[in-house]
Amino acid sequence: MGVLGEPMSEKKSFLSRTWEAQHGKQYGITAIVSGASGILLGICVYQLLFLQDHTDWSQHTGLALTLGFVSAIVVLVAFPEFLRFRGHIVTLEEIMEIQSTAELRRQKTEGDNSAQILGAGYLDQWNEFLDSRGLRR
Repeated sequence: MGVLGEPMSEKKSFLSRTWEAQHGKQYGITAIVSGASGILLGICVYQLLFLQDHTDWSQHTGLALTLGFVSAIVVLVAFPEFLRFRGHIVTLEEIMEIQSTAELRRQKTEGDNSAQILGAGYLDQWNEFLDSRGLRR
């Protein structure tokens, strides 16, 4: 129990509520954020390794350190989430390649879970696949 007798699960932070509101867009968001921050981190590392002693670029070393630190933190937060969503997509793709109806029925729960987590078009695509194979949800 949390403060004032409320269950702990009902008290979510602003960031958690905002992230959950993006259901169906989370894979794209994590892909863009982790990719962009990875590129920024690479640029910062390049500046620190090769350009910090250059007369025209030496003034940017402090900025490169700061942005490199921030982008490293963002990569460490966003990239694992991206990999988790990517894993669900791969799971759905593998299940959709199964030809055996019996094996498909065994894997259906895992596919339902992955499609529900991904939301948006993946859930629609999964439902269409199940309909085409004669397996209602």
